[in-house]
Amino acid sequence: MYVHLALEEGPYAGEKCERFLNVRFRDGLDFVKDQDVTFPEKGPWPSLTGPITFYDETREIESLYVESNLSPSSQESSNDSNCILPGSDVHREPRSHIFSEGDAPVTQQRSTPPNRPICGLNIGSPITETRSPDAECTAELRRNSASLSGFASSQTHYTSLSAREAVLFRNFVDNMASWTDITDPQRHFEMVAPARALHEPVLRAAILAFSSRHINRQRPDGDTESLKYHNQCLELLIPTLSCNDNEITEELLAAIAILRQNEEMDPQDNQFHLTGTTRILNTISSFGSSGGLGEAAAWLCLREDMYISLTSQSPLRTNLQSFERSDVFTRTDDFAWSNRMVFLLARILSCAFNEESRTRRSYASLKALEDEIDDWNASKPQTFQPVHFVPRGKDAGSRFPTIWTLLPVHVVGLQYYHISKIILALSGCSNPSLPYETLQRSRDAEKLVRSHLLNVLGLAASNPRAENTLFTARHSLVAWGWILRHELDQEAAEELLQYMELKTGWNTSHLIESLREQWQNELVDA
Repeated sequence: MYVHLALEEGPYAGEKCERFLNVRFRDGLDFVKDQDVTFPEKGPWPSLTGPITFYDETREIESLYVESNLSPSSQESSNDSNCILPGSDVHREPRSHIFSEGDAPVTQQRSTPPNRPICGLNIGSPITETRSPDAECTAELRRNSASLSGFASSQTHYTSLSAREAVLFRNFVDNMASWTDITDPQRHFEMVAPARALHEPVLRAAILAFSSRHINRQRPDGDTESLKYHNQCLELLIPTLSCNDNEITEELLAAIAILRQNEEMDPQDNQFHLTGTTRILNTISSFGSSGGLGEAAAWLCLREDMYISLTSQSPLRTNLQSFERSDVFTRTDDFAWSNRMVFLLARILSCAFNEESRTRRSYASLKALEDEIDDWNASKPQTFQPVHFVPRGKDAGSRFPTIWTLLPVHVVGLQYYHISKIILALSGCSNPSLPYETLQRSRDAEKLVRSHLLNVLGLAASNPRAENTLFTARHSLVAWGWILRHELDQEAAEELLQYMELKTGWNTSHLIESLREQWQNELVDA
């Protein structure tokens, strides 16, 4: 059953109803015991075993959007006391936790499109009166607090994990935190975020949603449980971000960054959480150099923004000045060196894909960045040198070079170096006359790009511990996979994408189909 609201009055009257989330309802469904009977995308629904009664939810749905009986005292309350995250208090004491599965009462939940305002909704009720933003935030938070009474309470001691939640937490710590911590020597998402999540309902729900998506990746109905936790996280998160006086904590930033990781795996990436993370980083610039979980989350958000910029060749949204005071530019360890390469690539993306990318000034900036990239490569620590290297061969099983590194963090630095060289080659900073170059120069540039791309793919294929680098390989194929013209190279790329989907749960079938179309077009043109 899909629920749609037709707006006949109010500020959104006449607008086409947008379908936000596909939510199917079944009374009494338990996500653990009845996991095998949750509704798949394809296939028949369970047979009915009794009579059907129509239940008119109109009044209850309307009450979620219209608050007509606000008392004068509640309308006069201040932002300091009104815009508080449900399940938390003003003094940042340890927050409550998700109830064990089966303990929470059945509550009504709703999903609101992130591009619509939350506080201040006016559907045009005859009783609607003009209210201050404070009062409207109060009404919104009251509704969310009531609907989430089974999800987060006002206790100061954490609620123990249910058996299912413990499985999801352990899966996140053992298999997924390393994706984020790959350039973080203190491993904040493995060691700090889960501990904080025991007291922070928003962070807890984000981890559960992302982990469920991963652990159920081979199931045809694997998104059902993840969607449940995702909705619970949004119910807590949206009111907090909608009220200006709420403090944006590092736990909230980490939660949104994890939700963005989860969103990236959707077949259609709407980039809702990417918009949220970049706005927070650009508003609260201290996160980029704050240390701790906050800075770790900020670097994750930056890499998420870089992925979109790389694959869509669009300007970077993040203000890079937020990171300039980070200690990665003064430390000398290998993790700092890899983060510097990440930051250099971010600067290249900002310069190469902005509105002035073809101006003389832009070429000069890219030329200066090319010198910095070459300096990084020449002066990087000896530990970045591969411990084992085999050039790519002509046989089907050796189309990528074999490049073993000491640690996953070294793979990141080297991958980002090769991606930087690809963008610089295609941007023409080495030769200002690139737009007018001869056919031979174009072929030379293509060979150079293909060589760097094969190194990016080879680094990911050669270092299975560095699962995060599979994502980077995938993004590179989105951008430049068309340049693989040999059939055996194309088959090797497909095998790598299929392996990535098996390991991480990221659906790659659409990308494989797109690449096949591009490769086929090349054959037709030839």
